[in-house]
Amino acid sequence: MARIRFISQSLLQVGNILGECPLWHPREQALYWLDIDAGLLQRFHPGLNELEVFDLGKKAGSFGFRADGGLVVATQTGFAFWSQEAGLSEDFARIYPRDGSLMMNDGRVDSQGRFWAGSKGPAGSASLFRLNVDGTYTRILDNLSISNGLDWSADEELCFFTDSGEQSIFQFAHRNGQLQSKSLFFSTLERRQTGTPDGLCLDSAGNIWSAIWDGCRVIQLSLQGEILQEIHLPVSRPTSLCFGGADLRDLYITSASVELSPEMLADQPQAGDLFHCRVETPGRPPHFFAG
Repeated sequence: MARIRFISQSLLQVGNILGECPLWHPREQALYWLDIDAGLLQRFHPGLNELEVFDLGKKAGSFGFRADGGLVVATQTGFAFWSQEAGLSEDFARIYPRDGSLMMNDGRVDSQGRFWAGSKGPAGSASLFRLNVDGTYTRILDNLSISNGLDWSADEELCFFTDSGEQSIFQFAHRNGQLQSKSLFFSTLERRQTGTPDGLCLDSAGNIWSAIWDGCRVIQLSLQGEILQEIHLPVSRPTSLCFGGADLRDLYITSASVELSPEMLADQPQAGDLFHCRVETPGRPPHFFAG
């Protein structure tokens, strides 16, 4: 039987419209995350209890840390760089037009220093891309709806990938930067559970963690797809999660207030806030983009 836990109070009252893509910087001992719809990058230093907010000037779906400093960013329209000194660059790789019909979404850097990021749009129109270290990109998957959280097993033979439009997490064989042999790993629709899988990450034991949008919870899954743990939240739209802290046992969870009715917002005053709890199994440090 799954372990059930509850978080009643947010860590930071930030009221994001669409908080997303939390990522822990091990050198800075700081948490970064986005408010996608507000075009904001946020950085929190828990040791200093200090929050910084940077205006990106446009929407961004995800980012990764660069080995040389700063960030690689999946903007609304393509790939760009960000630094605190220079801000957000123009896209060095343009993928989509500015009309907003399609935009970049969640992403993650792999062990080879490549940045994988997908997109969202009308059903069947989205894709998953791999940004190579030389600045070129490769289209990995097509015919997606909402490309979302992804991560790899420790040996990188498996990739777990979320298509939120399908309400499912899929498992792929990962070979030489390509994904093959797609199979269904977990589906809230198939299991007749509320909500939709959104952001995803793996812990050091290989368990898969997923934030369940419109499900008021995040879940921990075994490699066999068994629900090991549920962490329930006072908000309906958790979006993503990551591990942080010196021992990588701090679980940070972002959330959204977007498209909630006034009545729902009154019932969920912490919607869009940042949540936190301690966990037993530590996470894994992020990889850095090598380009």
